[in-house]
Amino acid sequence: MTNEIGKGDVTCQEDGANRENAANWGGAIDPKGEILLSGTIILGDEFEPVDGYLCIENGIIKEIGCEKVEADLEGIICPSFVNAHTHLGDSVIKDPPFMPLSELVGPKGLKHQVLETTSRSKLVEGMRTSLRDMRATGTCAFADFREGGPSGVDMLLEALGSIPLITRTFGRPNPGSFEIHPRCWGVGISSTKDHTFAWADATVNAARAHNRKVAFHAGESSRDDIEPALEFKPDHLVHLTQATSEDLKKVADSSVPVVICLRSNLVTGVGFPKVAEMLEMEIVVGLGTDNVMLNSPNMFSEMKLASKALVHNDRQVFKMCTLNGARILGIEDRVGSITVGKESRLMIIDRRSDNLWRVKDPLASVVRRARPSDIMAVF
Repeated sequence: MTNEIGKGDVTCQEDGANRENAANWGGAIDPKGEILLSGTIILGDEFEPVDGYLCIENGIIKEIGCEKVEADLEGIICPSFVNAHTHLGDSVIKDPPFMPLSELVGPKGLKHQVLETTSRSKLVEGMRTSLRDMRATGTCAFADFREGGPSGVDMLLEALGSIPLITRTFGRPNPGSFEIHPRCWGVGISSTKDHTFAWADATVNAARAHNRKVAFHAGESSRDDIEPALEFKPDHLVHLTQATSEDLKKVADSSVPVVICLRSNLVTGVGFPKVAEMLEMEIVVGLGTDNVMLNSPNMFSEMKLASKALVHNDRQVFKMCTLNGARILGIEDRVGSITVGKESRLMIIDRRSDNLWRVKDPLASVVRRARPSDIMAVF
Protein backbone atom coordinates (compact mmCIF):
# COMPACT_ATOMS: atom_id res chain seq x y z
CA MET A 1 0.00 0.00 0.00
CA THR A 2 1.14 3.53 -0.67
CA ASN A 3 -0.09 6.75 0.89
CA GLU A 4 0.54 8.67 -2.33
CA ILE A 5 -2.80 9.08 -4.12
CA GLY A 6 -2.47 10.25 -7.69
CA LYS A 7 -4.74 12.82 -9.29
CA GLY A 8 -7.62 11.46 -11.30
CA ASP A 9 -8.04 8.29 -9.25
CA VAL A 10 -11.70 9.17 -8.62
CA THR A 11 -13.18 9.36 -12.06
CA CYS A 12 -16.21 11.52 -11.24
CA GLN A 13 -14.19 14.29 -9.61
CA GLU A 14 -12.59 17.08 -11.60
CA ASP A 15 -8.93 18.09 -11.18
CA GLY A 16 -8.27 15.18 -8.82
CA ALA A 17 -9.58 17.11 -5.81
CA ASN A 18 -10.92 13.89 -4.37
CA ARG A 19 -11.52 14.75 -0.75
CA GLU A 20 -13.05 18.19 -1.10
CA ASN A 21 -15.15 17.50 -4.16
CA ALA A 22 -16.45 14.13 -3.00
CA ALA A 23 -17.39 15.50 0.41
CA ASN A 24 -19.23 18.44 -1.09
CA TRP A 25 -20.85 16.55 -3.92
CA GLY A 26 -22.08 13.45 -2.08
CA GLY A 27 -22.28 11.58 -5.37
CA ALA A 28 -21.46 8.12 -6.65
CA ILE A 29 -17.78 7.37 -7.19
CA ASP A 30 -16.15 4.86 -9.51
CA PRO A 31 -12.75 4.19 -7.91
CA LYS A 32 -9.74 3.78 -10.22
CA GLY A 33 -6.23 3.09 -9.03
CA GLU A 34 -5.70 3.28 -5.27
CA ILE A 35 -7.88 5.19 -2.81
CA LEU A 36 -7.60 5.54 0.97
CA LEU A 37 -10.55 6.00 3.29
CA SER A 38 -10.28 6.58 7.01
CA GLY A 39 -12.53 6.98 10.02
CA THR A 40 -14.81 4.47 11.72
CA ILE A 41 -15.19 1.29 9.69
CA ILE A 42 -18.31 -0.85 10.23
CA LEU A 43 -16.13 -3.92 9.88
CA GLY A 44 -16.65 -7.54 8.93
CA ASP A 45 -19.65 -9.81 9.15
CA GLU A 46 -20.24 -8.77 12.78
CA PHE A 47 -20.32 -5.04 11.90
CA GLU A 48 -17.99 -3.94 14.67
CA PRO A 49 -17.15 -0.21 14.57
CA VAL A 50 -13.34 0.03 14.31
CA ASP A 51 -11.28 3.19 13.87
CA GLY A 52 -8.73 2.86 11.08
CA TYR A 53 -8.22 3.02 7.34
CA LEU A 54 -9.32 1.10 4.30
CA CYS A 55 -7.46 0.86 1.01
CA ILE A 56 -9.32 0.32 -2.25
CA GLU A 57 -7.48 -0.76 -5.37
CA ASN A 58 -9.37 -0.90 -8.66
CA GLY A 59 -12.71 -1.43 -7.00
CA ILE A 60 -11.62 -4.12 -4.53
CA ILE A 61 -10.96 -3.77 -0.78
CA LYS A 62 -7.22 -4.45 -0.68
CA GLU A 63 -6.23 -3.67 2.90
CA ILE A 64 -7.70 -2.68 6.26
CA GLY A 65 -5.60 -1.31 9.12
CA CYS A 66 -5.69 0.66 12.34
CA GLU A 67 -2.97 3.23 11.65
CA LYS A 68 -3.53 6.92 11.04
CA VAL A 69 -3.19 7.75 7.35
CA GLU A 70 -3.59 10.73 5.06
CA ALA A 71 -6.84 9.69 3.39
CA ASP A 72 -8.94 10.85 0.46
CA LEU A 73 -12.14 10.77 2.50
CA GLU A 74 -12.89 10.47 6.19
CA GLY A 75 -16.17 9.43 7.82
CA ILE A 76 -18.18 6.40 8.88
CA ILE A 77 -17.38 3.73 6.29
CA CYS A 78 -20.28 1.30 5.76
CA PRO A 79 -21.13 -1.49 3.35
CA SER A 80 -23.81 -0.38 0.92
CA PHE A 81 -27.36 -1.67 1.19
CA VAL A 82 -28.87 -4.71 -0.50
CA ASN A 83 -32.55 -4.09 -1.26
CA ALA A 84 -33.90 -7.63 -1.33
CA HIS A 85 -37.36 -6.95 -2.78
CA THR A 86 -38.63 -4.28 -5.17
CA HIS A 87 -41.28 -3.75 -7.82
CA LEU A 88 -39.61 -1.10 -9.95
CA GLY A 89 -42.17 -1.37 -12.72
CA ASP A 90 -44.57 0.49 -10.45
CA SER A 91 -42.42 3.63 -10.54
CA VAL A 92 -44.92 5.42 -12.80
CA ILE A 93 -47.55 5.31 -10.06
CA LYS A 94 -46.99 7.60 -7.10
CA ASP A 95 -49.21 8.28 -4.08
CA PRO A 96 -52.12 5.94 -4.86
CA PRO A 97 -55.23 6.24 -2.69
CA PHE A 98 -55.47 4.11 0.43
CA MET A 99 -57.39 0.96 -0.47
CA PRO A 100 -57.49 -2.76 0.36
CA LEU A 101 -54.46 -4.72 -0.78
CA SER A 102 -56.41 -6.80 -3.30
CA GLU A 103 -57.83 -3.67 -4.95
CA LEU A 104 -54.41 -2.06 -5.04
CA VAL A 105 -52.11 -4.82 -6.36
CA GLY A 106 -54.39 -7.79 -7.10
CA PRO A 107 -54.63 -9.26 -10.61
CA LYS A 108 -57.23 -6.64 -11.67
CA GLY A 109 -56.26 -3.96 -9.18
CA LEU A 110 -55.25 -0.34 -9.64
CA LYS A 111 -51.60 -1.14 -10.20
CA HIS A 112 -52.26 -3.42 -13.18
CA GLN A 113 -54.82 -1.05 -14.66
CA VAL A 114 -52.23 1.75 -14.68
CA LEU A 115 -49.44 -0.46 -16.01
CA GLU A 116 -51.61 -1.66 -18.88
CA THR A 117 -52.43 1.89 -19.98
CA THR A 118 -48.93 3.39 -19.65
CA SER A 119 -46.55 3.54 -22.61
CA ARG A 120 -43.45 1.41 -22.65
CA SER A 121 -41.18 4.46 -22.76
CA LYS A 122 -42.78 5.88 -19.61
CA LEU A 123 -42.45 2.56 -17.80
CA VAL A 124 -38.74 2.42 -18.66
CA GLU A 125 -38.23 6.05 -17.66
CA GLY A 126 -39.93 5.42 -14.32
CA MET A 127 -37.73 2.42 -13.56
CA ARG A 128 -34.61 4.40 -14.49
CA THR A 129 -35.49 7.18 -12.03
CA SER A 130 -35.89 4.63 -9.22
CA LEU A 131 -32.61 2.93 -10.12
CA ARG A 132 -30.80 6.25 -9.92
CA ASP A 133 -32.52 6.96 -6.62
CA MET A 134 -31.42 3.62 -5.18
CA ARG A 135 -27.82 4.21 -6.14
CA ALA A 136 -27.80 7.74 -4.73
CA THR A 137 -29.28 6.56 -1.41
CA GLY A 138 -26.65 3.91 -0.75
CA THR A 139 -27.99 0.74 -2.38
CA CYS A 140 -25.55 -1.39 -4.36
CA ALA A 141 -27.71 -4.42 -5.21
CA PHE A 142 -31.39 -5.24 -5.50
CA ALA A 143 -33.89 -7.94 -6.40
CA ASP A 144 -36.88 -7.06 -8.55
CA PHE A 145 -40.07 -9.03 -9.08
CA ARG A 146 -40.46 -8.21 -12.78
CA GLU A 147 -43.88 -8.75 -14.26
CA GLY A 148 -44.87 -8.70 -17.92
CA GLY A 149 -43.03 -11.78 -19.14
CA PRO A 150 -39.78 -11.53 -21.13
CA SER A 151 -40.67 -8.06 -22.47
CA GLY A 152 -41.02 -6.82 -18.88
CA VAL A 153 -37.50 -8.04 -18.12
CA ASP A 154 -36.22 -6.31 -21.26
CA MET A 155 -37.66 -3.02 -19.98
CA LEU A 156 -35.78 -3.33 -16.69
CA LEU A 157 -32.53 -4.14 -18.48
CA GLU A 158 -33.02 -1.13 -20.75
CA ALA A 159 -33.69 1.10 -17.76
CA LEU A 160 -30.62 -0.22 -15.95
CA GLY A 161 -28.30 0.63 -18.84
CA SER A 162 -24.89 1.49 -17.42
CA ILE A 163 -26.10 2.18 -13.85
CA PRO A 164 -23.67 0.01 -11.84
CA LEU A 165 -26.08 -1.84 -9.58
CA ILE A 166 -25.96 -5.60 -9.02
CA THR A 167 -29.30 -6.88 -10.27
CA ARG A 168 -31.20 -10.04 -9.43
CA THR A 169 -34.28 -10.18 -11.65
CA PHE A 170 -37.11 -12.51 -10.71
CA GLY A 171 -39.18 -12.60 -13.88
CA ARG A 172 -42.79 -13.68 -14.03
CA PRO A 173 -43.98 -15.46 -17.17
CA ASN A 174 -47.23 -14.26 -18.67
CA PRO A 175 -50.37 -16.30 -17.89
CA GLY A 176 -50.51 -19.35 -20.11
CA SER A 177 -46.77 -19.13 -20.81
CA PHE A 178 -43.79 -20.60 -19.02
CA GLU A 179 -41.08 -18.72 -20.93
CA ILE A 180 -38.28 -17.46 -18.67
CA HIS A 181 -36.05 -14.66 -19.89
CA PRO A 182 -32.44 -15.92 -20.25
CA ARG A 183 -31.13 -13.06 -18.09
CA CYS A 184 -33.47 -13.75 -15.17
CA TRP A 185 -31.86 -15.00 -11.98
CA GLY A 186 -35.15 -16.58 -11.01
CA VAL A 187 -38.93 -16.43 -11.16
CA GLY A 188 -40.94 -14.27 -8.76
CA ILE A 189 -44.49 -15.46 -8.26
CA SER A 190 -47.24 -13.60 -6.43
CA SER A 191 -49.49 -15.46 -4.01
CA THR A 192 -50.40 -19.01 -4.98
CA LYS A 193 -54.02 -17.78 -4.71
CA ASP A 194 -53.45 -15.61 -7.79
CA HIS A 195 -52.65 -18.53 -10.10
CA THR A 196 -53.77 -22.05 -10.87
CA PHE A 197 -51.69 -24.80 -9.34
CA ALA A 198 -50.97 -26.14 -12.84
CA TRP A 199 -49.45 -22.82 -13.96
CA ALA A 200 -47.40 -22.34 -10.79
CA ASP A 201 -46.16 -25.93 -10.94
CA ALA A 202 -45.16 -25.65 -14.60
CA THR A 203 -43.44 -22.31 -13.98
CA VAL A 204 -41.45 -23.63 -11.04
CA ASN A 205 -40.47 -26.75 -13.01
CA ALA A 206 -39.34 -24.58 -15.92
CA ALA A 207 -37.26 -22.45 -13.55
CA ARG A 208 -35.62 -25.48 -11.94
CA ALA A 209 -34.90 -26.99 -15.38
CA HIS A 210 -32.94 -23.83 -16.24
CA ASN A 211 -31.21 -23.68 -12.82
CA ARG A 212 -33.14 -20.57 -11.78
CA LYS A 213 -34.22 -19.52 -8.30
CA VAL A 214 -37.84 -19.48 -7.16
CA ALA A 215 -39.45 -16.90 -4.86
CA PHE A 216 -43.06 -16.41 -3.73
CA HIS A 217 -45.11 -13.72 -2.06
CA ALA A 218 -46.76 -15.48 0.86
CA GLY A 219 -48.69 -14.70 4.01
CA GLU A 220 -49.21 -11.04 3.18
CA SER A 221 -52.98 -10.63 3.59
CA SER A 222 -53.73 -14.11 4.97
CA ARG A 223 -51.76 -17.19 5.98
CA ASP A 224 -53.49 -19.68 3.69
CA ASP A 225 -50.91 -19.37 0.91
CA ILE A 226 -47.84 -20.03 3.09
CA GLU A 227 -47.98 -23.81 3.16
CA PRO A 228 -48.80 -24.09 -0.58
CA ALA A 229 -45.78 -21.88 -1.32
CA LEU A 230 -43.53 -24.02 0.89
CA GLU A 231 -44.59 -27.11 -1.05
CA PHE A 232 -42.74 -25.66 -4.06
CA LYS A 233 -39.48 -25.57 -2.01
CA PRO A 234 -38.83 -21.87 -2.72
CA ASP A 235 -35.44 -20.21 -2.40
CA HIS A 236 -37.06 -17.41 -0.41
CA LEU A 237 -40.43 -16.02 0.60
CA VAL A 238 -41.59 -12.41 0.78
CA HIS A 239 -43.75 -10.78 3.52
CA LEU A 240 -45.16 -13.46 5.92
CA THR A 241 -47.00 -10.73 7.81
CA GLN A 242 -49.80 -13.15 8.73
CA ALA A 243 -47.57 -16.10 9.57
CA THR A 244 -48.19 -17.83 12.89
CA SER A 245 -45.43 -19.24 15.07
CA GLU A 246 -46.29 -22.65 13.65
CA ASP A 247 -45.91 -21.32 10.10
CA LEU A 248 -42.54 -19.80 10.96
CA LYS A 249 -41.38 -23.09 12.44
CA LYS A 250 -42.09 -24.77 9.10
CA VAL A 251 -40.21 -22.00 7.29
CA ALA A 252 -37.25 -22.38 9.64
CA ASP A 253 -37.26 -26.18 9.34
CA SER A 254 -37.20 -25.78 5.55
CA SER A 255 -34.25 -23.32 5.80
CA VAL A 256 -36.12 -20.81 3.64
CA PRO A 257 -34.99 -17.16 3.95
CA VAL A 258 -37.59 -14.41 4.26
CA VAL A 259 -37.66 -10.85 2.92
CA ILE A 260 -39.81 -8.40 4.86
CA CYS A 261 -41.14 -5.07 3.57
CA LEU A 262 -42.29 -3.10 6.59
CA ARG A 263 -43.22 0.28 5.10
CA SER A 264 -45.27 -1.47 2.42
CA ASN A 265 -47.06 -3.56 5.05
CA LEU A 266 -47.74 -0.40 7.01
CA VAL A 267 -49.38 1.49 4.17
CA THR A 268 -51.47 -1.48 3.01
CA GLY A 269 -52.64 -2.16 6.56
CA VAL A 270 -51.73 -5.86 6.68
CA GLY A 271 -49.70 -5.57 9.88
CA PHE A 272 -46.09 -6.38 10.69
CA PRO A 273 -44.40 -9.79 10.54
CA LYS A 274 -43.09 -11.52 13.66
CA VAL A 275 -39.51 -10.51 12.95
CA ALA A 276 -38.17 -11.22 16.45
CA GLU A 277 -39.48 -14.79 16.25
CA MET A 278 -37.95 -15.22 12.80
CA LEU A 279 -34.56 -14.19 14.13
CA GLU A 280 -34.89 -16.41 17.21
CA MET A 281 -35.58 -19.33 14.87
CA GLU A 282 -32.42 -18.38 12.91
CA ILE A 283 -34.32 -17.62 9.73
CA VAL A 284 -32.22 -15.45 7.42
CA VAL A 285 -34.19 -12.20 7.16
CA GLY A 286 -33.57 -9.50 4.57
CA LEU A 287 -35.29 -6.16 3.98
CA GLY A 288 -36.89 -4.78 0.85
CA THR A 289 -38.73 -1.59 -0.04
CA ASP A 290 -41.35 -3.34 -2.23
CA ASN A 291 -43.59 -1.31 -4.57
CA VAL A 292 -42.20 2.06 -5.58
CA MET A 293 -45.76 3.36 -5.86
CA LEU A 294 -46.09 2.93 -2.08
CA ASN A 295 -42.63 3.96 -0.87
CA SER A 296 -39.33 5.25 -2.17
CA PRO A 297 -36.54 2.67 -2.56
CA ASN A 298 -34.72 4.34 0.33
CA MET A 299 -33.27 1.68 2.64
CA PHE A 300 -32.49 4.20 5.39
CA SER A 301 -36.23 4.59 5.97
CA GLU A 302 -36.79 0.83 5.94
CA MET A 303 -33.93 0.27 8.37
CA LYS A 304 -35.10 2.98 10.74
CA LEU A 305 -38.61 1.52 10.98
CA ALA A 306 -37.28 -2.00 11.57
CA SER A 307 -35.05 -0.76 14.37
CA LYS A 308 -37.50 1.45 16.17
CA ALA A 309 -40.67 -0.63 15.78
CA LEU A 310 -39.60 -4.27 15.78
CA VAL A 311 -35.96 -5.16 16.44
CA HIS A 312 -34.07 -3.19 19.10
CA ASN A 313 -30.75 -4.57 17.94
CA ASP A 314 -28.75 -2.24 15.69
CA ARG A 315 -26.28 -4.87 14.52
CA GLN A 316 -29.02 -7.32 13.57
CA VAL A 317 -31.03 -4.68 11.71
CA PHE A 318 -27.98 -3.48 9.77
CA LYS A 319 -27.18 -7.08 8.88
CA MET A 320 -30.71 -7.53 7.52
CA CYS A 321 -30.13 -4.54 5.22
CA THR A 322 -26.72 -5.68 3.97
CA LEU A 323 -25.21 -9.13 4.47
CA ASN A 324 -28.48 -11.05 4.87
CA GLY A 325 -29.83 -9.53 1.67
CA ALA A 326 -26.57 -10.41 -0.07
CA ARG A 327 -26.89 -14.02 1.14
CA ILE A 328 -30.46 -14.27 -0.13
CA LEU A 329 -29.32 -12.97 -3.53
CA GLY A 330 -26.22 -15.17 -3.67
CA ILE A 331 -23.70 -12.32 -3.69
CA GLU A 332 -22.32 -12.47 -0.14
CA ASP A 333 -18.84 -13.25 -1.49
CA ARG A 334 -18.89 -9.88 -3.31
CA VAL A 335 -20.82 -7.43 -1.11
CA GLY A 336 -22.73 -7.03 2.14
CA SER A 337 -19.85 -6.51 4.56
CA ILE A 338 -16.43 -4.90 4.65
CA THR A 339 -13.71 -7.53 4.40
CA VAL A 340 -10.51 -7.75 2.37
CA GLY A 341 -11.18 -9.09 -1.11
CA LYS A 342 -14.79 -7.94 -1.44
CA GLU A 343 -15.90 -5.27 -3.87
CA SER A 344 -15.70 -1.70 -2.63
CA ARG A 345 -19.47 -1.23 -2.65
CA LEU A 346 -19.35 1.28 0.18
CA MET A 347 -20.94 4.49 1.41
CA ILE A 348 -19.17 7.13 3.45
CA ILE A 349 -21.36 8.79 6.09
CA ASP A 350 -20.49 12.26 7.37
CA ARG A 351 -20.42 12.02 11.16
CA ARG A 352 -20.00 15.81 11.32
CA SER A 353 -23.29 16.54 9.57
CA ASP A 354 -25.86 18.54 11.49
CA ASN A 355 -27.88 15.35 11.90
CA LEU A 356 -25.02 13.19 13.21
CA TRP A 357 -22.97 15.77 15.13
CA ARG A 358 -21.61 14.33 18.41
CA VAL A 359 -22.65 10.73 17.73
CA LYS A 360 -21.08 8.30 20.18
CA ASP A 361 -22.20 4.97 18.70
CA PRO A 362 -21.62 5.08 14.92
CA LEU A 363 -23.53 1.88 14.13
CA ALA A 364 -26.57 2.87 16.20
CA SER A 365 -26.57 6.32 14.66
CA VAL A 366 -26.39 4.98 11.10
CA VAL A 367 -29.21 2.52 11.78
CA ARG A 368 -31.57 4.77 13.73
CA ARG A 369 -31.09 8.31 12.46
CA ALA A 370 -28.85 8.57 9.37
CA ARG A 371 -30.46 9.66 6.13
CA PRO A 372 -29.36 10.02 2.50
CA SER A 373 -28.30 13.65 3.02
CA ASP A 374 -25.62 12.38 5.44
CA ILE A 375 -23.88 10.44 2.65
CA MET A 376 -20.60 12.02 1.59
CA ALA A 377 -19.96 9.56 -1.22
CA VAL A 378 -21.08 6.21 -2.63
CA PHE A 379 -18.49 3.86 -4.09
